[in-house]
Amino acid sequence: MAEVESVTNTKLITCVLPKGKARGLQQALVDEHGINTGTFHYGRGIGRDSNIRDRGIGEQQEREIFEVVVDEAMADAIFEFIFFQAEMSEPHGGIIYQSEVPRASVMRLPELPDPESDEAE
Repeated sequence: MAEVESVTNTKLITCVLPKGKARGLQQALVDEHGINTGTFHYGRGIGRDSNIRDRGIGEQQEREIFEVVVDEAMADAIFEFIFFQAEMSEPHGGIIYQSEVPRASVMRLPELPDPESDEAE
C-alpha cells in the first residue's frame, strides 16, 4: 500500500504555455531536478493581443496548462528554471505564476524487490 504524507510548506507553480511546450518542460524537471510531480492539460481561448477584426467565428488557440507542486524553499529557483526552460521570455511565450498551497499530499510507493534478484522468487 502507498505511504501518504501530508505537507504544508509547498507552492503551486502554474504556466499557460503555447501548444507543444509542456511535455518537454515536464521531462526537463525530472531530468535536471528530480521533480516528477508536474502535470499538464489543455485549454482553448483567444489571446488578449488578438485583434478583434482578425478573429473569426470559433477561432481559438490551443494552450497547455502545466502545474507542479514544489517545496516552498525551492519554489523561486524552480519558477526561474521553468520560465527560461519554457522560453517564456520570448514574445507570446505564455504566463507563469505561483500560489500557496495550504496542504498537499505526498504519496510514496513502497520499495519493491528487484524482479531479477533471488529475493523476488
